[in-house]
Amino acid sequence: MQWAQSVKRNTIYLSVFCIALSMILTCAPVLAEGGGGGDGSGMGGGRNTDIASVSTGLLSLKFILGGLFALTGLILLKMTKINRNIRTLLMCVVFVLFGVLVVMHQPSPLRAVVDPITALATSGAITLKKATMMVFIGSLSVIGAKLFCGWVCPFGALQEIVNRIPAPLGKKIKLPFKISNGIRISIFVISLIMVISTGSDLYTYRNILNPFELFGWHFELVLAVLVGAVLIASVFVYRPFCYLVCPVGLLTWLLERISIFRVRIDREKCNNCKKCIRVAPCPSVKAIVNGKLRPDCFACGVCIDACPEGALAFGIWKPGADRKSD
Repeated sequence: MQWAQSVKRNTIYLSVFCIALSMILTCAPVLAEGGGGGDGSGMGGGRNTDIASVSTGLLSLKFILGGLFALTGLILLKMTKINRNIRTLLMCVVFVLFGVLVVMHQPSPLRAVVDPITALATSGAITLKKATMMVFIGSLSVIGAKLFCGWVCPFGALQEIVNRIPAPLGKKIKLPFKISNGIRISIFVISLIMVISTGSDLYTYRNILNPFELFGWHFELVLAVLVGAVLIASVFVYRPFCYLVCPVGLLTWLLERISIFRVRIDREKCNNCKKCIRVAPCPSVKAIVNGKLRPDCFACGVCIDACPEGALAFGIWKPGADRKSD
């Protein structure tokens, strides 16, 4: 009886969020393709909402496929039908679709976050396409923790694929989150100061911190050095660019505080074996188990699959539910 009630409840949850995702996928492309004086290039000008523009927006592959992959991730995590090998295969598909095949381009996720901030700081125009991408990223992240970064971002997927390569001496590193997040916040603050003083941001200045240009097939020396360094680091560290630099990662980490679905722990089932902590590639599981401030959780599902007691689940968050009692 309890199993049947659980299935019924989960079906209701998934149905509600399928509807929510459908609304996002419907509205976002229309905004991206149908506004800004007819070319989608700015916030000003007349609205172009003729039937042809709306139809083009609804058929936008980048939002449809992105939403479908995020929904797939949510369903797999909810049903606990995910393991590390399946995850790696799906990351390869994400990398090919949204990176190699140029589906998630124009704008890149990084520029979709950085450029609107730059425009606000300099009283410039915010393009509808970038604003829409930012809303798309934010909406998915509110529905489920890191659904965009963990299930749609091509550069995040590439780092995760490379991380599966065995490290020399078998030594993988989990960076202390206070250090990695301190570096990430510092870079963001420096970039913001740079925007206010010069009108240019640090991330996209000569693309010194913008690896997403890789997917535009730009192979300048600076970009090659950046991407090469990140990929080498990815052998030892899980998603180093995401934890240390990425402004999209910083934004979605903040949104994790209000994400509806996230990794939760049932303390009555947990026997404190710490297998999830040992197996998980990220530093977030230890914080989840200990009831502390969470580092970025990229919704990979490794900890959920590893738990022998079923104490971890990707469920609806309830205030205070995961707090560790003294």
